[in-house]
Amino acid sequence: MKSFFQKSGAVGLAFLLLFSTLSFSMDMHFCGKTLVDFEIYHKAEGCGMAMDDSMMTDMGCCSDKQIVVVGQDDLDTPNWQTLTGELHILVAWIAEGYPALLLPEIREAFIPFKEYSPPKLIRDIPVLDQTFLI
Repeated sequence: MKSFFQKSGAVGLAFLLLFSTLSFSMDMHFCGKTLVDFEIYHKAEGCGMAMDDSMMTDMGCCSDKQIVVVGQDDLDTPNWQTLTGELHILVAWIAEGYPALLLPEIREAFIPFKEYSPPKLIRDIPVLDQTFLI
């Protein structure tokens, strides 16, 4: 369950970064109060009523509305030489530990001597070598 939340959080942050840097424009053409045409990234077509600008302003029949959403455009990647000592440690720690969060099988410790049994003790040598001051 924990890995599901971690992976969904990572995907959510990736989409947040994507949509914060995305910019687009929407263009709408209204004839009266009715939406006639809606375009994304293009200029909306007119409703077919060919009028000059003076008639449109007098009658107020058709109107164009444009919505522009400007995304973040000043993302800079930090340079390794400009980071301070504490940030070097933080970046190294994240780079070392992040793959273990994504792949839980990496976190399990590999024990090379797991298959071998310890030798049998005949005598307890540390107890035999003890000296006591009285």
